[in-house]
Amino acid sequence: MNVLVTGGYGFIGSFIAERFFKENHNVFIIDNLLSGKKENIDFKHRSFIGDITDEKCESFFKSHSFDVVIHCAAQTSVQRSIEKPFEDSSTNILGLINMLNLSKKYGVKKFVFCSSAAVYGENMSLPLKEEEILDPVSPYGINKMNGELYCRKWEEMYGLSSIIFRFANVYGPRQHVSAESGVVSIYTTKFLRQESIAVFGTGEQTRDFIYVGDVAEAVYRGVISGLSGTYNVSNNTQTSIKGLIAALTKLKPQPSIEFIESKEGDIASSQLDNTRLKKDLDWVPKYSLEAGLKATVEHYGAIPAAEPVKERKSRSSLWGNHWMHLAENIVLFLMFYAMSVIVVPAVELIDFWIIYVLLVALIFGKTQSILSSFLAMAVHVNEAFGSGREIGSLFMDNALLATFTIYLLIGLIVSYVVDRRKIELLFTKDELASSQAQYSFLSSVYEETLGIKNELQQQILRSDNGIGQIYQATRSLDSLEPEALFSGSIHVLEQTLKAKHFALYSIAPNGFARLTAKSGDQLFMPKASLRIEEVTLIKKAVNEKQICFNDSLSSSEPFFVAPIVQQNQTVAMIVCYDVPFHQLTLSFKNLVDVVIRLISSALERSSSYIQEINHERYVEETTALKPAYFARILEQKQQAAESLHIPYTILHVKGEEHDKEKLQSIGTTLRTTDYFGFTEEGKLRIILSNTEAVDAALVVERLGKKCIDATVTEEELSYVG
Repeated sequence: MNVLVTGGYGFIGSFIAERFFKENHNVFIIDNLLSGKKENIDFKHRSFIGDITDEKCESFFKSHSFDVVIHCAAQTSVQRSIEKPFEDSSTNILGLINMLNLSKKYGVKKFVFCSSAAVYGENMSLPLKEEEILDPVSPYGINKMNGELYCRKWEEMYGLSSIIFRFANVYGPRQHVSAESGVVSIYTTKFLRQESIAVFGTGEQTRDFIYVGDVAEAVYRGVISGLSGTYNVSNNTQTSIKGLIAALTKLKPQPSIEFIESKEGDIASSQLDNTRLKKDLDWVPKYSLEAGLKATVEHYGAIPAAEPVKERKSRSSLWGNHWMHLAENIVLFLMFYAMSVIVVPAVELIDFWIIYVLLVALIFGKTQSILSSFLAMAVHVNEAFGSGREIGSLFMDNALLATFTIYLLIGLIVSYVVDRRKIELLFTKDELASSQAQYSFLSSVYEETLGIKNELQQQILRSDNGIGQIYQATRSLDSLEPEALFSGSIHVLEQTLKAKHFALYSIAPNGFARLTAKSGDQLFMPKASLRIEEVTLIKKAVNEKQICFNDSLSSSEPFFVAPIVQQNQTVAMIVCYDVPFHQLTLSFKNLVDVVIRLISSALERSSSYIQEINHERYVEETTALKPAYFARILEQKQQAAESLHIPYTILHVKGEEHDKEKLQSIGTTLRTTDYFGFTEEGKLRIILSNTEAVDAALVVERLGKKCIDATVTEEELSYVG
């Protein structure tokens, strides 16, 4: 299967991805790497680095045909969801909707949603079952609850099969270590560093801890089982925070403990009932708390101490730049002031302050240019005061006012032009970065597509209709039971010959051929019985014991007939009624010959097997099947009815005692394609192959003439394809 894991580089997602890879599935990952690390995945996979809300995700879906989507990507901090509910909703709701919509659009067969115990809130009806009323107490829990609703509604409206897993407190290796991480990863790191541990509340609050490996196993089993619905994934055990610290103390020396006030949104106790998961998936957690903590401590002990998570630059950094520009402006002002004192007496024609205002406007922008205009004007005012002028006269001095106006206009105009150019440059850089990101994404898609194209080219050139393909297709011929081989032969023919209308007939000594299996197309209705002499191509193939093709393409004849020969006798034949025109090549003829040989070999092997176990399979000196073998034949008939739409009817032979003579009499009455035998309850049943209830009346009549009372069972209707 092609399995997409969102958040696949993260803590839980990486374990789930690894579990599927170990089972030889193709793994794909979407992750924005905010908390995940590429180092968590060390096996072959394909990925898209981006947010789950990104429109480019559609290209990733379009490039690959995903069978399963496992949605692990989420904002997982309860405290952060309280502080920034919009951010939490953007990831946990909008991202989920994007994944659901793309899954529906591109034909995903199964959607797995990783939910949380936070949806239950402060419910004290422990252990909590899946049917409990949901009452979350944080935006994180609310969004997880809404996410579950979206999954169920998408299944109702669009048929997208979904399974929801409510995780308890998951812990284990690879968990992101930060202030928002799980309590186990935080405490484990503190223990290893011998740093003080902060315990929120009294430490008596309980959690249901589950090891991440057990979670990955539950998700894997849920996907391959085909189940849908909601399941708790937990240990079904309460462990207090003090108990967790005590368990860690057995592995590492205990550091100092500090009890602080409880966090908003945290629940007092948690325990999830995992009974439904155990029953439906035959799953049990393998790791005890002690074993899981040991693996976790070993993981964190083997890696360097994690660096504190760097916060994004805050607005204070912007203010830092502002003050830096102000300081630089003042320094530049002092430099020009010094120059004005030294140079102006010698060269009076130069107005240094215009140059100063111009430089500040060019370098620092509008805000500093206005300040520089006032500083330059302040110098002129200071000179006026120094020459004995009064303040009132300054407002009447047109030359001074004109100078100030010129300074201000130069600063504003130049700074406006510069700021506009800077804004345009920023937009250009953003567009360039966006184009580069898009180019990088398209390049990765191209490289990946090119690799797949080359692989397909090699398959077409070297492996088309080759040994590997035929071997894979002919796995259906591994059975030793004739009935299973009949159905398997049809599947092999359809897969290898790329045609849809095949019929397998068994040949009786009286010159009639009886339909044993056919293609599953309900519109394809070959005759249940054929007289060999009536069809020229069939007669030729049976008599000559070789494959005969309809070279004249006569519409009244099948396309080809292939006899199954055992001990120089034609015991069965395969009839093909329709082949796509583009398949009519010499290679197709050769492939038909190879496939028929494989089927003949499988049927011959089955015949030898039946003869070898004759004494185990049949009641002594009769052809009546013993219960185990009769049940096996019945099951194979049911499968053929479902997949190939081949009907059959069951007769019940009345009476408590069935002697050898009676069984032998029944055997001689039935056709070679029919079976009879005993059920586990000791009842005698007859299976009439390719027979409706109406036709069964003839068999009942023939048996009645031999004083054998048989009736059609009420259950036969369920066995008609």
